Amino acid sequence: MNFFDKDSRVAIYYGKLPHWRQNSVCYFVTFRTADSIPQVKLNQWLRERKEWLEEHPEPRSEEIAEQYHKLFTNKLEGWLDSSYGECLLSQEAYHDLVKKSLLYFDDQRYKLLEYTIAANHVHLLLEPLGGNQLSDIMRSIKSYTANEINKATGIKGHFWQKEYFDHIVRSVEQFQNFALYIRNHAVGATSCRSDDGSCQRQDDVAT
Repeated sequence: MNFFDKDSRVAIYYGKLPHWRQNSVCYFVTFRTADSIPQVKLNQWLRERKEWLEEHPEPRSEEIAEQYHKLFTNKLEGWLDSSYGECLLSQEAYHDLVKKSLLYFDDQRYKLLEYTIAANHVHLLLEPLGGNQLSDIMRSIKSYTANEINKATGIKGHFWQKEYFDHIVRSVEQFQNFALYIRNHAVGATSCRSDDGSCQRQDDVAT
């Protein structure tokens, strides 16, 4: 497993969010349904986050990075956990469709280290393999699952929010924190790669 290397080249591209890229590193990723956060709240979050980032330019200390996650990551996660929107992923058929898609290229295009599927969003810890890029991996997962769910429901339009949130994992400690968060994330969600390598229902995992 590889983590962020401060001495290696970092590629950065921007949508509404900045995305950092290094080759063959572990990422924490969140992608969510298009209706999972009210647009007014999301726009406010983006404005406040933009101002904070301008006031705290890189390089940032671990202390400043933790401040960022408390102010912005935690707020976003709180909104997602409030189960806003239609929450189709709480239905077994759609939940299992996303699960099968995540596992399909595991150990081929990427190593899926942890995941959880909640009612309106998905968290992953994964590491791309063999030169595969995170953007291509996510495009494939989101495109396939969106097409299949829209076909099943008869709904047209975007099922997933266009952008996703990703973070290069910086250390073993940070990986463990993300893994614990995923395992404890939501009762009834599925989490993969517990300590014994098995997949368990989240309500069967000791917290």
